[in-house]
Amino acid sequence: MENKKNVSSEKIKKEQKAASKTTPIKPETVENLEEQKEQDYQKLVNLMNCIKCMPDSSSKVEMYRQVSVKFQSFSDYKEAEGFAGQCSNLATKTDGTIKKEVYEIAQNKKKKARHTADYKLAAENFKEVSGYLDADAQALECERLIDQIEIKKAKKRVIKFGAAVVIILILAAGMQTSHAKYYLANTFMFTHSYELSINMYKKLGPYKDCTERLAKSEYLYGEKEKKKGNFESAGKAFAEAGNYKDSEAQKVNMEQQAIKNSEVGKYVTIGGFKWKILEFQGNQVLLLKKTALPERAYNDVSGDTTWENSSLRKWLNSEYLTNTFSELEQQKITLSEVKNKDNESYHTLGGSDTKDYIFLLSIEEVQKYSELFPEFKNNSWLRSPGARPDSAAFLSVSGKVMDYGYAAADKDEFTVRPALWFQFE
Repeated sequence: MENKKNVSSEKIKKEQKAASKTTPIKPETVENLEEQKEQDYQKLVNLMNCIKCMPDSSSKVEMYRQVSVKFQSFSDYKEAEGFAGQCSNLATKTDGTIKKEVYEIAQNKKKKARHTADYKLAAENFKEVSGYLDADAQALECERLIDQIEIKKAKKRVIKFGAAVVIILILAAGMQTSHAKYYLANTFMFTHSYELSINMYKKLGPYKDCTERLAKSEYLYGEKEKKKGNFESAGKAFAEAGNYKDSEAQKVNMEQQAIKNSEVGKYVTIGGFKWKILEFQGNQVLLLKKTALPERAYNDVSGDTTWENSSLRKWLNSEYLTNTFSELEQQKITLSEVKNKDNESYHTLGGSDTKDYIFLLSIEEVQKYSELFPEFKNNSWLRSPGARPDSAAFLSVSGKVMDYGYAAADKDEFTVRPALWFQFE
């Protein structure tokens, strides 16, 4: 029995001795950590310098702020503190430059405005820079001028509907009660002054049946714009009408009509967002989203990947598809045959071809439509592989294809610009 204990004791000693030999030496660990820290620091410095080359945009401001926070995490390492402050100041300066430019554009639009549509565009620009100088007051002034123009139009229409309506308008105009405003809004709707009735019902909120009347006014305004051939504004009105009558079907019809009456390089609205027309093929059109989606990783896990197996592809064709487009719109989006070619420069495998409703453009497609690409405001993923099997190509802020790519896993520094084929009749 004692012999067994001795054998066991010897075995434990040998294991402890072996374990002590495999324990990492602390100086080496510290050295590795310092080396990694230096690499991360240099990457951040390079990123800061790259941001400086970007055109002014909200994305540039946000990236400066993010980099500033990351530099702060380095504490007193080298020039990290100074770079953090520099990035923060550049974010503020860039933001001010953007707001000044938008404000001046809005002022110019307001100065040249002659119609309600002109004032609306100016008001939208002023609202973009809310809080900057007197932008909020200018936006309200534009809305007041819109009301003035519409009221003049309404007065002309009122004459057609007789003296009774005139009396209602005169009485209501001098009263500030919700009851008076309600009848005034009803009069506007009766005289086909839908923009005024919409504005009034919105201000009245849930008073009486204003919610239902608002939806009706939006629908009728949509029909009015449809007759004029203003399919974009008609589609927007039908969308605002919600579930009133066949508003959803009318909205999708207007989207299709807008496409039919447009051309390559122009923008159309689908799912509430602007999309650029890249190509027509029969009764289908290839669309690219105007504004990129927020930064997102190409794939959620490390290792080799392709478009077929990426988490980004899965998300675009599930959550993004169902949350962005209505059921009727989804029926018009084509399940496309997506070709996933190898990377010609580095011979990286592109993986199997796929069938997708939503996809990213490939290197070849970007080159094909290159003349339609303006300078982008951020880097965006492409579905093509990069130089390594664990990377994906991307499109730079200057619209250039970076076929060497970037690590696909856990990197949410690049935005996503979806594309799709949409059917029209």
